[in-house]
Amino acid sequence: MELFTTYPTAKRNFFLFFLVLLLLILSGIFNIFQPFIVLLFSFFLVFIALLLLFFFGEKKQIAPVAGSQISTEANENGFRLIADQIPFMVWRSDADGKCIYVNKKWIEFTGLSYEGSLGFGFVKSMAIPENQRRRQEWWKMIKDHQPYELKFQLKDQRGDLRWVLAQANAYYIGTEFRGYIGSIIDITEQESSTIAIQEMSDRKDEFLSIASHELKTPLTSIKALFQLIERNIAPDHQVFRFLDRANNNILKLETLINDLLDVSKINAGKLSYDYSEFAFHEMLNDAILNMQHIAPDYQFVLRKSDPVIFIGDKFRLEQVIFNFLSNAIKYSPDCKEIIINSEVLNGNIIVSVQDFGIGIKKENLTKIFNRYYRVDNTIMKFEGLGLGLFISSEIIKRHHGSFWIESEFGEGATFYFILPLTNQHKHAQVITDEFSYYEDETIKIQILGDKDRMDANWTGYQNFKSVQDGCLIMLDLVKKNPCTKILNDNSEVRGNWSEASDWVSAECIPALAAAGITHVAWIYSPSIFSQLAAEKSVDLSDHIVIRFFNDKVSAADWLDSI
Repeated sequence: MELFTTYPTAKRNFFLFFLVLLLLILSGIFNIFQPFIVLLFSFFLVFIALLLLFFFGEKKQIAPVAGSQISTEANENGFRLIADQIPFMVWRSDADGKCIYVNKKWIEFTGLSYEGSLGFGFVKSMAIPENQRRRQEWWKMIKDHQPYELKFQLKDQRGDLRWVLAQANAYYIGTEFRGYIGSIIDITEQESSTIAIQEMSDRKDEFLSIASHELKTPLTSIKALFQLIERNIAPDHQVFRFLDRANNNILKLETLINDLLDVSKINAGKLSYDYSEFAFHEMLNDAILNMQHIAPDYQFVLRKSDPVIFIGDKFRLEQVIFNFLSNAIKYSPDCKEIIINSEVLNGNIIVSVQDFGIGIKKENLTKIFNRYYRVDNTIMKFEGLGLGLFISSEIIKRHHGSFWIESEFGEGATFYFILPLTNQHKHAQVITDEFSYYEDETIKIQILGDKDRMDANWTGYQNFKSVQDGCLIMLDLVKKNPCTKILNDNSEVRGNWSEASDWVSAECIPALAAAGITHVAWIYSPSIFSQLAAEKSVDLSDHIVIRFFNDKVSAADWLDSI
């Protein structure tokens, strides 16, 4: 009987049955009966066949609708069954932003009834000061159909405020937007820990600021007294040598105190900058000469120093040079040569300080600019608080620049920073047909129509402006030459362009997706900092399928296979 339990199977078996009977009639096997009886039987079979065909024909139009209703109902029941077992709050809205479902965990947590939570009843559980702001953010999400993630306070059934994290994604039936499905997780414990840590950090910074100020006054007095004593003692006197050592230690202590003050100002957003026009190459020479007096045993080799006028804070940038040179001295005790280069390239000033000391392991490279960070096995051997590079990174960022390190453990390290000269970038030589090809000193773009692909080859040092300009040109060519794939080659990119990664993620990638791009093969740069910037750019991307490669052949093969 199971053969007749479904419409398609029943239809198939009935028609097979009538086909066999018709063949039997035509074969003459029923000729033993009266011809009239055979004729009546044949007409009866045809009548039944037509009747069943009509019946099945009518059902053919009705059955899928009924099946769809049953299937939809079953799916809805299945969704609710699963959602009610989930140990966090689950909700669903319609396309107008009204709540149409909450699970049992929501009811248990908030104390609101199921019916009382529907529509906009759920807002009764929100903290009053946040209500209006959250509504505005919610309407923006509904309008744009974007993924939703928000942290806010929610009242529990006792009326206590709890920190929660709400996340949701738009859902569609076919191409029709039908609303959001989301979850809410209680994160009160984690948030309380974060707040406590931040309060402790704030108190620590406040203490360091006060202590640094209090230490600086007596230190200045001690320094002045030592200078007076030094003037009244002959250079060949034994005490003079002790005074010289004492002055060096005072200088180190003064540097540490100044670093602590700067860190407290950075954390409070109060580190001041005095921007003016100055000769960058002259500032660099002065900084090296000053360091030569402090560390006479070291040889500072300035191999290249392109003359260039820069607008920035001269004192703060000199502080960056001092920190880079001090770091090179500190971590190369056995090799006394330090090489400095400063060149103007692609509308940027690129400065490098190279030492031949202990070097840095790859896993520590990205942490070295963190506040108070010290590589574990160097803490006891090398003095300092690990603040200099952190302060330097903040100063460079305020000048719209970036920094990075290239190092092999045991072979030394080269510290770089780059400062953009925006007024020089616009003079770059451009080769283009304004339709399918573009080339300047930072990027080469070509449309390969037969491969449904764009090739973008980035070269040299990049900054925010060069990355933004290159991406906008790519977008323009994609619109003029619709294609679905991009081969994004960073293998000749040097340095770090992390200041542009957020813009690439938020603006460029969604725009390329809207223009029709579906797949990107991204070839890594040799620089670990550039690799991290690339990965950061696609961290939150759900618009395009992006894969990373170490060579062009593998990247091209993957795109060709799509």
